[in-house]
Amino acid sequence: MSAVSTLTFRELSEKMQQRVANGETPASALPNLKSALRAFLANFGVSEESTIGSLLRRSYYRNLRLHVEKLQAEGRDKSYIANRKSLMGKWCSLVTHLDRIEAAASNCMSPFQSALNELLTQTQTTVAGLARAVGISKSTLAGWLKGALPNPRAVPSLKRLERFFALESNSLLNMAYERQYFRPVETAPATVIPYRERLAKATKDTYRLKQVSDSFAREWSDFVMHKTEKLPELRRYSRGVWVTTDLVTEGETDRNWYCFMKGKYVPTAKIVWIHAMSFLGWLNRARELGGAGLSIDEVQTLAWFSSKRMVHRYMNWRIERADDKVHGGVLDFAGLVASLNHPQHGYLAQMPELREGLPESHRPQVWKDACQEAYAWAAETKKNLLVAGVEHSREPMAPIKKVLELDDPLEAVADMISRMKSCRPATGGAYEAIWARDLLLIKMMASNPLRAKNMKLLTYCADNTGNLYRRPDGSWFIRIEKRAFKNAKGAAKSRDYDMPVNHVVWGDIERYLNVYRPMLPDADKVDFVFLSSTDEKQEGYVGVWKSLNRRVFYLTRRYLWDCPGIGTHGFRYIIGTATLKKAPGAWDAAAAVLHDEVDTVKAHYAHLRPSDSGSFVHMLLDSAFARM
Repeated sequence: MSAVSTLTFRELSEKMQQRVANGETPASALPNLKSALRAFLANFGVSEESTIGSLLRRSYYRNLRLHVEKLQAEGRDKSYIANRKSLMGKWCSLVTHLDRIEAAASNCMSPFQSALNELLTQTQTTVAGLARAVGISKSTLAGWLKGALPNPRAVPSLKRLERFFALESNSLLNMAYERQYFRPVETAPATVIPYRERLAKATKDTYRLKQVSDSFAREWSDFVMHKTEKLPELRRYSRGVWVTTDLVTEGETDRNWYCFMKGKYVPTAKIVWIHAMSFLGWLNRARELGGAGLSIDEVQTLAWFSSKRMVHRYMNWRIERADDKVHGGVLDFAGLVASLNHPQHGYLAQMPELREGLPESHRPQVWKDACQEAYAWAAETKKNLLVAGVEHSREPMAPIKKVLELDDPLEAVADMISRMKSCRPATGGAYEAIWARDLLLIKMMASNPLRAKNMKLLTYCADNTGNLYRRPDGSWFIRIEKRAFKNAKGAAKSRDYDMPVNHVVWGDIERYLNVYRPMLPDADKVDFVFLSSTDEKQEGYVGVWKSLNRRVFYLTRRYLWDCPGIGTHGFRYIIGTATLKKAPGAWDAAAAVLHDEVDTVKAHYAHLRPSDSGSFVHMLLDSAFARM
């Protein structure tokens, strides 16, 4: 704590004024905050020029108790005392916040880490002995002593440590958890995401086809060739072309051959393959489990997509499996069936020879009539589903609902980053490099909320030819060709991405690229900005951090308060919501930062229109309302 021991109460007061100037603390609260601090200092005979010492740190809760006892002796009522405790809590939180930032910047121990090490030294015991005496995990305690911050489930263990050392209640909790709404509540139930619970159950009952015959592999390759070649032999709808790209996160292998054609990656092939394997797997599923009960040899053909009866049964089963919800996956499958069987340019309608691949009992008498029937039914079904409205079996914003409900959701991300900073490993080396990489990743997603694929493929070159580049004035930008985006045929079709990185992130970028990135595997072999700390190589293909999205899930689950974990896409929801809450109706600005179409943004964030616009109007008219 030597790095911050010289901070005086006058300097602390100036820090609070700066928070007011930055809009982090309401200006109306500043007089009461200063009044409470003056009274608190007078209680202990301390001047503003004195250093803070332990008065608002280790001894804060004992001192607060003494201060409350004095107020009670003066006859102050309960509401006055409660308000004084709340005001002093903000001063204590600010000291803890400043201590954490200073400790991370000077590579010192965090306040929590320092306190634990001091307590361990005082007791003259071992980590194992203390863990055994308190009744907590040895590895958990060792991790805290090395700099890790406790997760929300650690509150009971921290309470036992406080009792073991006869500390004032919440003294360790105050150092471990920073903000008021960031502090854990022992009785708070864990966040339950119904979709994840249903998904966890469904993954134990998989039904996708896992064994593919050589004949089906050839059939599939012919189909992908038809969808990708420049001059197809069969008729093909002008918008039915599947694009190929060399911008991939992994190379071709025996496991992903189905989404490659002549060495090029075919994104749509992967999507359609999943639909095909699910449908054919259901055909092979036992009848008592809701499937069609066909043998594995009988299902090895795309011709099944022309069986209206089986397609109908499968879609009904999918809806029932999703708790009777007609979700987007069902709608997409209906669209696929319609496109494959289109009378003029449907692939199956032009391939009558595929009829022979069906079991004799399921072969239609007239192939053309079967395709026509399947097409008409699927097209009509899709139309009816759209009119009725498609339900979401998954609510993508549910895991961050409490974050999105904040007045400024980005504040929760700022808290997350603050916690990550305080967990800087003191050991240096690879662990510190991973910490710096993760910190930059989260900051970059807050500044430029790109999709996971774009983050994985983000490059940097010293000659400024990569995606991440530095301009002559020292500012950092990200540029990405429109063909690299998922929505290349939509919002991205008219413009490349060339957006600034927030200036707060510039220092992190330079530190990571110059100091930490060279410590990670394959840093000298590839130009990708973000690298894995483990060996994720495959033969002939190195460097792409395939598990980036899983890492983001881990980091948000650990550091983003009251969040069960989100992927990179969750940051798009946070940034989009934060933008529209700050400026209701600024759909163009939100679409620009998300690199998406205005209509798409309006559809996803429609829930913000009435309430937040009303709040915005009230804020604009605050001066008049104040006189009422």
